[in-house]
Amino acid sequence: MANPANSTAYRLTDGRIAVNVTEAKTLTVADQGYVQNVIYANGVVSVPATATAGQWTVRNGGVPKTGAPAGTGDNGNAISVSPVAADAIEGGVTGTAVDNKDLINTAATARVGDEVTILNNGRTEGPSVVALKGVWAREA
Repeated sequence: MANPANSTAYRLTDGRIAVNVTEAKTLTVADQGYVQNVIYANGVVSVPATATAGQWTVRNGGVPKTGAPAGTGDNGNAISVSPVAADAIEGGVTGTAVDNKDLINTAATARVGDEVTILNNGRTEGPSVVALKGVWAREA
C-alpha cells in the first residue's frame, strides 16, 4: 500500500496540516508544509540530500488500537528519521552526529505527538534539527 498523497491532508488538533505516513517514505520538496504523521510500527522517513533545500516535520502518530483510528494508541511507535549515506543530522540530540546514522524515537519512550523538524539548507555536513519534542536518540 502506497503512502497517501498530499491531497489527502487533514488538520491536526493544533491546526497544522498533516498527511499520514503508512510505510517507508523519502521526503521531497512537495512534502514541505505537511506534518508527516507516521502511523505504522517501526516507521522510517528518509530526508533528501542537503542539495534539496527544505524543512520537514516528522510526527509520531502512534499505531492505532485494534479497530480504531490512527492516533488512538496510548503510546507512540518507533520512528527513524534517516539521512542519505553522506549526511549527518546535526543538532537537537546529544551525542556526535555521524554520517548515515538516524535519529530515533524509540518505542520504549515514544509518545503520540513526539516530533522532529529537520532543515536542509545546503550545509555540506547535512541537515539540522530545528525543533524537537519528545525523547529522541542517535543511532549507535
